[in-house]
Amino acid sequence: MRKNRSYRQRYIVIGITATILLLLLVFFIMPFLPLSEKQQQKCLAEVEYDRCYTLNIDGKPRLYINELGLGDVQTTVTASIDSVRWVHTTLKGVWINKYLFLPINSGRLIVANPDYQMDDSLALYNQHIDTLIKRNIGMLEASLKHLKKVERNVNYYLDVNNVTDVGYNSIATIASKIVETRQQRELTLSILKSITPQQKAELRIMQRYTLIERDRLGNIRRTACRILENEVPQDYYTIKTVDRHKSEGAHAIYHNIMTTDFVRDAIRTAPFQVSHQVYDGEMAGGKREGHGIYYDDNGNFYDGFWKDDKREGFGFAIDSLGRLRAGEWKADVYQGERMVYKADRIYGIDISRYQHDIGKKKYPINWQKVRISHLGTISNKKIRGVVDYPVSFCYIKSTEGKTIKNNYYRSDYANAKKVGIRCGAYHFYSTKSSGSEQARWFLQNTRFEKGDLPPVLDIEPSGYQIRLMGGVEAMWKEIRVWLNAVEKVAGVKPLLYVSQNFVNKYMEDVPHIKRNYKVWIARYGEYKPDLRLAIWQLCPDGQVSGIRGKVDINVFNGYNDQYEDFLEENCIK
Repeated sequence: MRKNRSYRQRYIVIGITATILLLLLVFFIMPFLPLSEKQQQKCLAEVEYDRCYTLNIDGKPRLYINELGLGDVQTTVTASIDSVRWVHTTLKGVWINKYLFLPINSGRLIVANPDYQMDDSLALYNQHIDTLIKRNIGMLEASLKHLKKVERNVNYYLDVNNVTDVGYNSIATIASKIVETRQQRELTLSILKSITPQQKAELRIMQRYTLIERDRLGNIRRTACRILENEVPQDYYTIKTVDRHKSEGAHAIYHNIMTTDFVRDAIRTAPFQVSHQVYDGEMAGGKREGHGIYYDDNGNFYDGFWKDDKREGFGFAIDSLGRLRAGEWKADVYQGERMVYKADRIYGIDISRYQHDIGKKKYPINWQKVRISHLGTISNKKIRGVVDYPVSFCYIKSTEGKTIKNNYYRSDYANAKKVGIRCGAYHFYSTKSSGSEQARWFLQNTRFEKGDLPPVLDIEPSGYQIRLMGGVEAMWKEIRVWLNAVEKVAGVKPLLYVSQNFVNKYMEDVPHIKRNYKVWIARYGEYKPDLRLAIWQLCPDGQVSGIRGKVDINVFNGYNDQYEDFLEENCIK
């Protein structure tokens, strides 16, 4: 009996030992067994990768840079890490265990390092860091000049519009961002200029990884990760979630020679590409559709509506030259700003003998009843409320060429002023006489009283007439003579009355005139002219109570506050 018990104990010991050895064998073999397809899928994770650069001064980050260019330190440089635009991409990660034979993960992942070759480039940049800093001081000064131009254009839009106009609030928001950007760049520039030769300046790369987890409902949870500096092979990183946990249901592998190929294939990325175009908005069928915001590194920006991947409907854009365009777009082409006509705008008329001489009959103007009742039928206009507007200003033709004058000018001028209408005079320019002769004729026959509107030169020559007088250069020479002579006597700069076609064809040749003289433009469409102007003649076929026949209707480019400023700055003193 004792012998049988001894044999049983021996067999138990042998069985237990064999079981332990078998378990140990399985335990040591398991890390080297191939992964099933299901396990491979559970090993994968979605990881966001963001990268920017820092300019360190004496070891401390002072500036943040979104991209290094060929020969240039920056595409965007900022003094705040919160305002730097990180370069972003999405990578695959693989969950791994901390130890080869122990299933302890602690939130570890292997991910690609898309910028592992950047060290050599950074070393090259840092060899020439002084030159690059000087170059970027120049770039920032140029960008600030451009930004100030954008700021002026945006402020101009806000000056001549108000909160009741479509898009005003959106552009007001952009205006505040532009101010913030300008201030940030001014701070950046001051930091660059403050760096002394005694300080050590060095470019460094800043990288961050974020684990992306999605539940069954599509909700996203982001978990920050840190790079394990002591586990960096170069072309990939070992990272670790800050909460030290892996995703629910994920499978961590033992990273060894048998899994190396799987890991490399899983995390392999295409060559890292920087996206210089960004769209943030609604999509349909893979195309931009609905509202969206677009911008690129060339300075182009658009905030508005899209259709079939093209700008369509209302939107506003700022191009690389700093120009602001707010209004309607069609098939990616800017149409213009569609003005809303309403009672709080400033309206006026311009008249000549044709408001008196209709056919063979002569008609007086009843200035006591003068009031705008219709805005014409040539174009489709967006009108709010009933058209019943007071006439705030009136331009009256005084002369033409060197011999023609309007016989109704003096009586219309006197009677309009009696009922409180602000008046001004215009001269119709002729290509058949000199600018000095025409200026003399205009000044002889025109009244200039304190508070009168600035005089106007009406320029409407045909291409044929311009050629007959010697060409565009000769025309502008004579126009300048008229402008200077009239300004000398009137004491204020005249306005230029021109058509949109004239502006497009001839005013680019005389930027100093375009810059120094306010414009009254005739354009009979549904869209407001795409340039800075004082007055817009919106139709030639309007109706005004108290006046027989059709009348030119005009609207001031702004509201009451801007109109009062215009009168104070430009009227006869």
